[in-house]
Amino acid sequence: MEQDLKKAGVKRCYACIQWEGQRTYYSDKKMFKVDTHREGNCLVHHQKTKGSHFCDRFEALK
Repeated sequence: MEQDLKKAGVKRCYACIQWEGQRTYYSDKKMFKVDTHREGNCLVHHQKTKGSHFCDRFEALK
């Protein structure tokens, strides 16, 4: 498991409120610490998706 810092506000699953993958959000830096290749449950499509995936129903985690 290799986690990197990624910017918030990017239309990717790791930044979506509907994604239940492993991530840590740093609100002061507006960054996520996440492994974009790991899968998490998508509450929109009801299936596992990678953190790097995106869809049209993106809702930013705030």
